[in-house]
Amino acid sequence: MYFRYVPAAVRQLVLTSVVASLLVSAVLAQGRGRPGGQSQASPDSTVQDPRLMKFQREFVEKAEDLGDEYARKQDWAKAKAVFAEILKLAPQYKTAQEKMDAINRNLIGSNRKSLVISANGDWRDTGINVQQGALLRIAAEGKWTFVFEGDADGVEPPRELRDLKLGSLVGYIANPGDKKPKPFSIGKSREFNAPATGRLFLKMFDVNNSDNQGTMAVEIGGEFE
Repeated sequence: MYFRYVPAAVRQLVLTSVVASLLVSAVLAQGRGRPGGQSQASPDSTVQDPRLMKFQREFVEKAEDLGDEYARKQDWAKAKAVFAEILKLAPQYKTAQEKMDAINRNLIGSNRKSLVISANGDWRDTGINVQQGALLRIAAEGKWTFVFEGDADGVEPPRELRDLKLGSLVGYIANPGDKKPKPFSIGKSREFNAPATGRLFLKMFDVNNSDNQGTMAVEIGGEFE
């Protein structure tokens, strides 16, 4: 289910409280850094301005109705964009955050792709294009084995091993012309916002993948093409 119904009277009361709290915070922030902590504006006149509070509340109410309309149509991308704007203005508005969380769950569930990653393979092109900031959830199931052979001298760990676990599922997002992509950790499951715009690639992280065995069934959900 997408959202919890909130009576109009209750919503107005909550929004009035949230907007008033934000205005107080803004006024206090203006006073920081000035001698004696004094603001050039009068806190009472700003916070108690009924027209300003009315405009703030009306925007949030109308925007919330619009976001709910998009959600009922299952246009999750537009619904997310609307609630993102609401939360910029009223980050303490709990109902809006709950609806945003529900939208994100629906985004992940409504757009999915499954594929298999082999332990002995190189970077696997997922066929998925993402925009920076897009919501993604990647989950992997299975077993694989990574093998290391060497002599008594061992091997100097590559620099990237300091940040990534050997044998873990990792990914990177490539753009045309990228010569040295920056891999990031995924593991068994990770929900995150894409760090860049481009094509998503996955692999088991190892110095040499050719002697590894096993596969991982990987499911990707979220905002992608």
